[in-house]
Amino acid sequence: QAKIMPVRVLGTFGGSSYDIIQAIRYAAGLSNDSPGVPAQKADIINLSLGGGGFSQASQDAYTAVRGEGVIVVAAAGNENTNQLSYPASYDGVVSVSATDFANERAPYSNFGSAVDIAAPGGSTGVDLNNDGYGDGVLSTLVDDSSGVRQPAYSFYQGTSMAAPHVAGVFALMRSIHPVTPDEVDGSLATGALTTDLGAFGRDDSYGFGLIDSLKSVKDAKRILGGGVLSRVIIDTPNQITFRGSFIQKNLK
Repeated sequence: QAKIMPVRVLGTFGGSSYDIIQAIRYAAGLSNDSPGVPAQKADIINLSLGGGGFSQASQDAYTAVRGEGVIVVAAAGNENTNQLSYPASYDGVVSVSATDFANERAPYSNFGSAVDIAAPGGSTGVDLNNDGYGDGVLSTLVDDSSGVRQPAYSFYQGTSMAAPHVAGVFALMRSIHPVTPDEVDGSLATGALTTDLGAFGRDDSYGFGLIDSLKSVKDAKRILGGGVLSRVIIDTPNQITFRGSFIQKNLK
């Protein structure tokens, strides 16, 4: 039952960080340059965009939006670099890297200390699923080549495709319980929303792992019920030897 609030911030030749600030403030129900605010504010903001460096004015805006209980998700960037990319790297924003069909970091995807989570972003240069198409994310667009706007589809790749997967799963969570940004952060850090990839726990390629919709919805139900996260030990192979104590325990 989720609804989308489309807010355009980039024109044919791009846009400015000021435009983005005004848009996120509008979506969050905060004062802005438009004549007013929406009747119902957004619960989640997806930003499949990036560019420019750090701006304190932007950081202040994201802090204010988060203060309204809005979860902000952004694409980590497509430069295959560990350099901080904005707005994904602002404090309080969930930064999303991209994976390919094999659940590896996509070759273009940014990585680094700011990445929080990974999601499918595609890789159009290969066809690992052998369906005759490059392994992009099938995306909706408009074809106006004839002079008449027509709905169309095309395969795209990018962290801009990955970020909406995460925003969509967060919307699923909110359909169960109105999770807060702090609750999402807490669950993310414990692995409750993801399937772990790469090095155990958080790493610079996948953050805390690949978004997992089933686990995320179950976690929203846990939060709704006032439950607490359980701690588990996972070992491969399924036996641990505690050195010095000569005790072995088979894990099932």
